[in-house]
Amino acid sequence: MIDRETLTRVTVAIAEAEIRDVDLIAARLKAEIDGLIVSTCDEDDICGVRPLAETPGVNLYLLSSSGACLGLTRDPENAIGVVLAQVTEEG
Repeated sequence: MIDRETLTRVTVAIAEAEIRDVDLIAARLKAEIDGLIVSTCDEDDICGVRPLAETPGVNLYLLSSSGACLGLTRDPENAIGVVLAQVTEEG
């Protein structure tokens, strides 16, 4: 479970990031929130799931574990971590 305070801290860190780079934001979150599982990927790597939050350059997903399988959820009660997806402009 990810509590409301942790989720708020994650969304604030994403919103305040001057450089919209998921690896830099992930490093900050790992340093500031002890025990938080943070994964990164490109938005193109995720299919069929709406992000929990969309911001310029970075979308936020919640990581879940159901038995032995990892997946994505929109429910903080079932979340074990966060996924930061890098959104790039199509050109």
